[in-house]
Amino acid sequence: MKAVVYNGPYSVAVDDVADARIEHPNDAVIRITTTNICGSDLHMYEGRTNVEKGKVLGHENMGIVEEVGNAVAFVKVGDRVSVPFNVACGTCQNCQSGWTSFCTRMNPNEGMDGAAYGYANMGPYNGGQADYLRVPFADFNLLELPEGNDFENDFTMLSDIFPTAYHGCEMADIGPGHTVAVFGAGPVGLLAAHSALPHDASGEEHPELVLDNLVKVVRSTGAIGVMGVYMPADPGAATEGAKKGRIDYDYGTFFTKGQRMGTGQAPVKRYNRELRDMIIAGRAKPSLLVSHDLGLADAAGAYDKFDKREDGWTKVLLHPAA
Repeated sequence: MKAVVYNGPYSVAVDDVADARIEHPNDAVIRITTTNICGSDLHMYEGRTNVEKGKVLGHENMGIVEEVGNAVAFVKVGDRVSVPFNVACGTCQNCQSGWTSFCTRMNPNEGMDGAAYGYANMGPYNGGQADYLRVPFADFNLLELPEGNDFENDFTMLSDIFPTAYHGCEMADIGPGHTVAVFGAGPVGLLAAHSALPHDASGEEHPELVLDNLVKVVRSTGAIGVMGVYMPADPGAATEGAKKGRIDYDYGTFFTKGQRMGTGQAPVKRYNRELRDMIIAGRAKPSLLVSHDLGLADAAGAYDKFDKREDGWTKVLLHPAA
């Protein structure tokens, strides 16, 4: 099958790779209809992670079930599904508590809770910027979508950035009548602003400045939700501290104001069902971000333009069958 493969810093290519296949009775194989380039993919693209060469990228995926293992009870061949970026077992304590982003069983890397498709340090799972994708524990992980093609560009946001943006709003305890400040106007930031609405119908990195301003503008006892990608080690970061995962911000004021901060990757399954239903009901339209619908063969050029933050390149969708 064809897939987007990491070859080294600033180098990805569409290559022939081994077909995705059933490896465990609980697996399903998905024929990808839409897969997205995520801002967090750029950390790998820029060589800022230890992702191995040859890794198939892509953690924002949806498609049609092509094949299921003999232990899959509910997902059926032909189902249209969204694939959360979290690869979760469904039975560990964190999964049972709704924290599928911190599954304790699916990532063999020592000290790492949580697994994902096509990403550095997140387990051995290939991504879905490809013709097909293997999904472990399919009955637990997959979200069924209405058949057909309706809402394709909206539903494709359910795998990551829409639930991630919504998670930020949840961590910030947004409710009716609240005033909301969103720092970072990338795809997730824009959807965070969009996610706040149903509660009440350069490109240089400066993480410390963002946190300082959040502390400054949020009221005493208020809540802050921090998304994005913050790594224990980031050799390409802007400061020496950030390269080691340390970010200097105004913790003294944060403490004095009695604020609280939620962090971490989004547990997609906590939100994706209700967000799917909001899309169907016309209460949410995350496809407002989409700037480009491209074929898989266009991936390398799209990565380059998205990484350079060229004007107009806000959210890129790839369609393997195009």
